[in-house]
Amino acid sequence: MKYSLCLLGLLFSFDLRTLFAFDATPEPQILVQRIAFGSCNQPNQSTPVWDAVRDLNPNLWLWLGDTVYADDPRPEGATPEARARVVLDRLPVLYARQNNLPAYNALRARTQILGTWDDHDYGINDAGAEFVGREEAQRHFLDFYGEPITSPRRQRPGIYASYRYGPPGRIVQIILLDTRYFRSPLKADPRPRTEWINGQPGAYAPTEDATATVLGADQWRWLEATLRQPADVRLLISSIQVLPDDHRFEKWGNFPAERRRLLQLIRTTQAQGVVLLSGDRHTGELSRLDPNREINGAELDPGYPLFEITSSSINRSQHTTFTRQLDSATPRAVRYGFEHNRHRIGTPLVYNHFGLISIDWENANGPQLTLALHLDSGEEVLRQAIPLKDLRPVRP
Repeated sequence: MKYSLCLLGLLFSFDLRTLFAFDATPEPQILVQRIAFGSCNQPNQSTPVWDAVRDLNPNLWLWLGDTVYADDPRPEGATPEARARVVLDRLPVLYARQNNLPAYNALRARTQILGTWDDHDYGINDAGAEFVGREEAQRHFLDFYGEPITSPRRQRPGIYASYRYGPPGRIVQIILLDTRYFRSPLKADPRPRTEWINGQPGAYAPTEDATATVLGADQWRWLEATLRQPADVRLLISSIQVLPDDHRFEKWGNFPAERRRLLQLIRTTQAQGVVLLSGDRHTGELSRLDPNREINGAELDPGYPLFEITSSSINRSQHTTFTRQLDSATPRAVRYGFEHNRHRIGTPLVYNHFGLISIDWENANGPQLTLALHLDSGEEVLRQAIPLKDLRPVRP
């Protein structure tokens, strides 16, 4: 019996090490007050964003995906392996170019850089688990972040990870999801991608496959355990959008059961302080979950306002920069079809920009979060203040 108990203890310890293999050591001595973030960046194109970000002096910069565009121009090759070879050879070159940008390098010298990937820095547009170069792409990704050779992130499939900063009562948890490495194939929508159907543009339709996944089994188990860790503010980073569910581009809503599972997990773990961050869309916007606009929405309600701030693009927005528009003798008209998002607050932002979350721990009325989007020149154009006490589960 004694031997069996010891063996059980060893197995249990092994499971815990595996489960938490992607959790960085907590850093309670670092008080996080400002987190800047963004996505969709081409280091071959100039941008004033890095000077603007550095001027705000953030504690953290979060990449939300598409840090580089390895599949632009579109890779040529007769086989998936040949096309993968093209983008894999481009990745280290593009990452090095980004790291060598003087303004970004200056930001790195004073700010911790974290992030996840999306399709264009993963490998191929809209790719998931079928991408044949994913293991090598992971190595290039971790090299870009300076991940130690001995890091567990180099020993396991996928790049998901979590970080915790600050002392008790002021803990900020960063949860980086990997929505590429394990993701099942997308279901094509037979309607034309460019056709705006009742404000629903895009190429994909929700799958009916009950076995389809976004995160994969191991990442799901890890996420549940991570959400149960103590934290006051949790930034849950998904490269693709979670709440916006009306367009036909990439989104969690292409896997309806997985989207419900994610929102229900936030509810059932009673994880407080969750704010969703996403990129991908070449448009910025702010969303807030309205359970009344979801089927069986009460099952998804975490018991507090659940916000998602989408920041995209840094320098790939379809309508270029706002400053350039003002300075141009022949400005380019901003024309785009209206896109439905039943959870959106305000209007979309179609110019190059980045996001900023500020945490006022000393606010006289209690700690307060401020979600904001800034033009690449630094000007704030969207703001949402949230008392931290409002991000605590309250059940009817």
